[in-house]
Amino acid sequence: MPDGHVQRRHVLEAWRAERHAQRDAALARLDGRTSLWSGVVLVLMLLFMMIGPEPYTHQVTVDALSGGSLTSPLNRMVWLVILTLTVPIIWVRRSEFLALGLRVWPLLLLFVWFGATTRWAIDPVASDRRYILYLINLVVGMALAAGLHEARRMHAALATACAIIILIDLFSWVAMPAKSMTDIGLAAIHNHKNTLGSVMLLSALVITPYVFFGRDLKTRIFWIAMFGGCLALLVASKSKTSLAIVLATVILTPVLLACLRLRSGALLAAGAFAVMSVLALAFSWIVWCYASALDPLYPFRELTFTRRTDVWMFALGQFVQHPITGQGFASFWDVDPSVQPSLQTGMWFAQSTYTNQSHNGYFDLLVTTGAPGLIGALFLLLRWMTRGLGLVRECLRAHDLDSRLALPHALFLGVFPLMFFAHNFMESSYFTANSMFGIIILLVGIDIDMRHATPLAPSLSRVSSHAEPIAAARS
Repeated sequence: MPDGHVQRRHVLEAWRAERHAQRDAALARLDGRTSLWSGVVLVLMLLFMMIGPEPYTHQVTVDALSGGSLTSPLNRMVWLVILTLTVPIIWVRRSEFLALGLRVWPLLLLFVWFGATTRWAIDPVASDRRYILYLINLVVGMALAAGLHEARRMHAALATACAIIILIDLFSWVAMPAKSMTDIGLAAIHNHKNTLGSVMLLSALVITPYVFFGRDLKTRIFWIAMFGGCLALLVASKSKTSLAIVLATVILTPVLLACLRLRSGALLAAGAFAVMSVLALAFSWIVWCYASALDPLYPFRELTFTRRTDVWMFALGQFVQHPITGQGFASFWDVDPSVQPSLQTGMWFAQSTYTNQSHNGYFDLLVTTGAPGLIGALFLLLRWMTRGLGLVRECLRAHDLDSRLALPHALFLGVFPLMFFAHNFMESSYFTANSMFGIIILLVGIDIDMRHATPLAPSLSRVSSHAEPIAAARS
């Protein structure tokens, strides 16, 4: 009798083990399918943001009354479709989605303040519409970050979208040169040559880590070819700002990596040395100007940054009127012409020239969401920059295979916020609805916060060989 009891217990344990194995296999299949679907949605979202609702429309459609840009109704419909596509991801990854909400609490808190400013916006309709659109961007970004929690899969989706758009633009340039070129530079399938420049800037930041840390020679050759096409498109677009940032990134990335490999004490010493060097140069300049009876600021007196300073001074003047509350989220440009502040002036940017931003993301946040909005946004950006560089350092200082495979995505997460911080001194994209970089920084920031508490490398052990970008499939 005891022998029969033991035998039945063994049979029961074997049955339970088989059931557990079947359940684990089903969960693994569901996890793989969810990640694959998340990658597909991310690629489609990126392609829509890069191309826009009106391909080859190389002239901005301007509202005759407000002087601002007209937004295609298709844009809102597409974003609602993208949100719908993420619903299965949110459901399958609901526990990760809720946990992610706790990790990005400063971002959610800032969105609460943005929502509050819509209540006193100078154009409540426009402010509400843009706020809701940016909320959709936030939910989609959180869903995709939760769905693509493995670093390799996330970067594979980003790189695939960038490779597709590079090939599309190259084909457009070669096959349809008359339709792709404009008087001021190559625009290809995009609405403006500067849009092409921004897209290629993003593409370069995504694919450069594969050039540095490709798994094998064939992979590197493919991405080097993609990078060459990206540079060719940048040169043809005559987008000097984007080209300069790309070249500076390629030159400075090895320096950044060398610094992040240092021990903590050496890294702190290098940072202190850099700060002291800048201060020493500034002090030497002031001393020399004093000895020569020169104004230390004279090199900057004539700088207008292509007349941006006029717009900056106007925006700061408007901020002074509402320093705490601001004029409402996204409620300053492209609003009701009867209340749009710029149209009440006789300045050049309110007349024949198309201007729908302050060409400085921080000034636009200051004037629309007040000092609390700018302080919160700067806190978030500093948090993302430091945490992104921390992820790069974590991967560099580890010597296991998983960390090496995670390094390309970690490098992108470390470099993009730095580029974004510099880019917004001349352009407005930070918390700007319908802005490609404004949406990408949401995705990147959420991704950084998610991976900050969860190491990049261990999650890669569950990634299959199929979670590779186009190049890996060809190698």
